[in-house]
Amino acid sequence: MDPLEEFDHLLIFNCGNHQFKLICPAKSANYMGWLESLASLIVYAMTERVTAIKCLNIPLRSKVCRVSNFSYATQKSFLAIGLMLNSSISFTPIIRGPRCGTDAGKQFRDLWGDKSEIRHIDGDLFECVIWDSSKDVTSQIIDYVLLRKFKLSDQTDLGLWHQVSSTRLSDLLRSFSPSYASLRFPSRASTLHLIRSLDQLDSVLRSFNKHLPLNIMGVQAISAEFRGTSVFAPIVTVRGTAQSKLKPLMKSSWHDIHHTLRPLYATINIETSSKWPRDDYRAFFHMKRLFLLRIKELLVHIGVPSRIVPSGMLDIFINGIVLRIGFCQPLELSLLRRNCDLNQRRSLKTSSQINQNDSIKEPETIRRWLAFNEWLPAVASQLMAISRSHLHTYPEACRLVKRWLSAHGYPVIQCPDLCTEPYGLDSQLVHLGDADLGASQCRLSEIAVELLVVHAGGFTPAVQTLSYSAGLPDATRENFVSSSPLATFLRFLRLLCVFDWTNDILLVDLNDGFVGKEGQEKASAAVTTFKVTPRDKLPAMVVATPIDLSGTHWTLQGPSVEGLKRLRTLAMQSHELLRAMLVAGAEFSDLKAVFRPDLSQMDVLIKLRPSVSKTRILEAIDLEVPSWALKKTSSVDEKLKADPKGTVLTKESDPVTLDLPHPGASYWPTGYLCDPVTWILRQIQAKIDKWDLFEYMWDRHSGRWIGLCVKDAPECARLRELKPFTESNLCMAGGFARHRESPTGSMSLTVDIQSALGALHLWAVEMVEWVRIQRPWSFKLPGVEVQGPAAAVFSSVTTGRKNSFKNSDNEKKERKVRNYSPVLKIRRRKGSRKDHSEAEK
Repeated sequence: MDPLEEFDHLLIFNCGNHQFKLICPAKSANYMGWLESLASLIVYAMTERVTAIKCLNIPLRSKVCRVSNFSYATQKSFLAIGLMLNSSISFTPIIRGPRCGTDAGKQFRDLWGDKSEIRHIDGDLFECVIWDSSKDVTSQIIDYVLLRKFKLSDQTDLGLWHQVSSTRLSDLLRSFSPSYASLRFPSRASTLHLIRSLDQLDSVLRSFNKHLPLNIMGVQAISAEFRGTSVFAPIVTVRGTAQSKLKPLMKSSWHDIHHTLRPLYATINIETSSKWPRDDYRAFFHMKRLFLLRIKELLVHIGVPSRIVPSGMLDIFINGIVLRIGFCQPLELSLLRRNCDLNQRRSLKTSSQINQNDSIKEPETIRRWLAFNEWLPAVASQLMAISRSHLHTYPEACRLVKRWLSAHGYPVIQCPDLCTEPYGLDSQLVHLGDADLGASQCRLSEIAVELLVVHAGGFTPAVQTLSYSAGLPDATRENFVSSSPLATFLRFLRLLCVFDWTNDILLVDLNDGFVGKEGQEKASAAVTTFKVTPRDKLPAMVVATPIDLSGTHWTLQGPSVEGLKRLRTLAMQSHELLRAMLVAGAEFSDLKAVFRPDLSQMDVLIKLRPSVSKTRILEAIDLEVPSWALKKTSSVDEKLKADPKGTVLTKESDPVTLDLPHPGASYWPTGYLCDPVTWILRQIQAKIDKWDLFEYMWDRHSGRWIGLCVKDAPECARLRELKPFTESNLCMAGGFARHRESPTGSMSLTVDIQSALGALHLWAVEMVEWVRIQRPWSFKLPGVEVQGPAAAVFSSVTTGRKNSFKNSDNEKKERKVRNYSPVLKIRRRKGSRKDHSEAEK
């Protein structure tokens, strides 16, 4: 395995530095012996924080993702020491030594020098070392030990060594603001705050049981925010004291919204009953809404705001966040199937007895219900347990992967998303979410990403059977579990680009579901089903778990086969670039290149205005401060604006844990479900999606650009072909038909896609700054443009102007009114009304 993926922390020496002899007097043949002496000193200093250590030689480029025409034998290598850390204590900022006044305490003080101090712990005095908790603790310990051994004051200017820590990319997940900007950081909720809010809601709902027809048994979290795997924590909304001065929610504009709020999903478990309507699903659905309406009435009396949503769920604002809750009953699925004309084929099967590999294709209505009410709660609880067991590694690794995908224009499909909620029998299209935008190409679902991270990080044992051994190489090693988010991120990139997704299924074990005799039988059954099913009937990626043996629940939406090829190429390039920069000791600003998209590869680039991107301005990889956010500073600070590298950056504070009072039933937070970026995406989809030519790319955490890429070049060429002048072809052009003369001399028409793309700026001028067609030859029109009689038109116009100058002034005004647009007529009417009112006065 590659050292950067195997070890949690690396100490790399720059042997090419001319001052390297200051710390290493040994010859090159004895470098390993010198490293061994340093390794023993590091182990002695870090005590139980290190579980394994190894001296090694790291090449600049990896052999994992091979690059053609490159000689790996002649490449540069670096001396390094790799450490595997104990994640349970490696982040603790205190080293507790022996008791004060003992011989062991004296040795401890000799090792740490002035850094050692006496602390009162558990009723006794101990020698302790305290480190800065805001920085990587392991890096601080190693730097101090080496500086003290080599008697150096500071190695920053010397550049003798550098460290690759597990938190090397953590700043990508935090917001920063320069000193010359007036941007304010929002208060973000910690995972503890979300759990307490869910517990508070659970206690509130349970207190209503004596007023409800059915008892509420509990509340289960579903959204990724509760697992800590969302890229940015949700924003906590605190009601201000001067609410009367604010604009009403219905009258406020999207220009006044600075932060977009979306609901966090949870499901409530209620006791079963035989009194539900058993013959009509619509009656059943209305009874569910009545149950939620009763909860809403009870929430009003304690001052908790709530709203019923069309999908039959309830939004509750509690402790500064909005929770969207719903519930299901086993009878509901039977009623849905009966209405979808599938009940006859499955009359004797319940939802738990249905084979997951059933050849009967589920309708979209039933699939949504199963995903939201059965599949998602089951897998979310398993991932929640993994997140709690690997608190410092798994959540941050998931956040890095999701940030990388979104930065390159492929944001993950959130599970659940606003447009994937089950709507019962109503199949209306919801325009709030973004799960259906470009999902069939390169986008991965949120659950699929987290399952891949589980396997890449070794957070569950690798699955092996007599007929199956696929997965990452060395995944069956005993110490394969990663304690570094950075190493797990590199493993994810390698898994994405080297795994044979065409011929293999990836098995991810959850809760030891593939362990033991029954578990092995499940795994073998999943592999067998994958092999006997035609490959074109399965999605491009098949990721199976003990609760999803088909492996298609979370990969059916995407990516496609072509999209997976693009993702694999992107993963290979990012893996090679990131690894090389980490080994060479690149600065953090240079590491951001891995998360910067190549906008030149897009066929059409749309730049959004700062008024749109301000809702997520602090989440961007590279912060661009708009003019309205600049402070009024002196001329000295103006130089800092011209050279931002010299500015001081303010880091966002840690997420908060609060206990907020209920704001009152009439209150509702501003910015709720107000997302200008999603709105403009929907507008673009409404204008040009009838041709089904483009896939949409955007960064969910930047909001500065939208990219359009042609999905099918032959289809685009067919659309631009010359067609007969018929009514059907005119309707297909959708107002962008262009008359062209064919080579035979007959007049035909074609679709002017380039004009339609250019009109996107006019359709949303308040949101779109400009539209750039970067590959105009892809939309070039065939044939010859039809030329009109321009000279005759010009002569008639000039003749009319000459005649108008000969008439009186009143006749001039009348003719001007007739020749100009109706807008001028309206203005003239307004002017006449004004004159009439003045005359009356």
